[in-house]
Amino acid sequence: MTGDAIRLRIPHARPYHGVARLVVGGLAARLDFSYEHLEDLQLALASILENEAYRAADDVTVELVLADDGVLLTMGPLAGPRLRADLDSDASEGIGLGRLLETVAERVELEERDGKDWLRLEKRVLRTTAER
Repeated sequence: MTGDAIRLRIPHARPYHGVARLVVGGLAARLDFSYEHLEDLQLALASILENEAYRAADDVTVELVLADDGVLLTMGPLAGPRLRADLDSDASEGIGLGRLLETVAERVELEERDGKDWLRLEKRVLRTTAER
């Protein structure tokens, strides 16, 4: 996915998470995402940012790359070992993180940047030619 990119670096603290949600919402609106697709992105973002166990630094960066058919959302640095365990966990009660994120995004993976772990989510929205 290549296209316009936005990078937002905020303190990894609850009062600042709303800023990230606003930015994601604005970009989803720019792509004419449905309310359902916007909620998917917001749920993925909140599932990671609001879980203190995934905090690996004082700041977190949220990156969004826009394309005609979707958005690539990357967050980090994050606590990779804990996040990896939760992504791989087969939760016996409720919905585990891996299943949740795979439900709201077409692709979910951890990547390493400069020795730190980042979560990468790809959300695609297929639209007809008339909608583009």
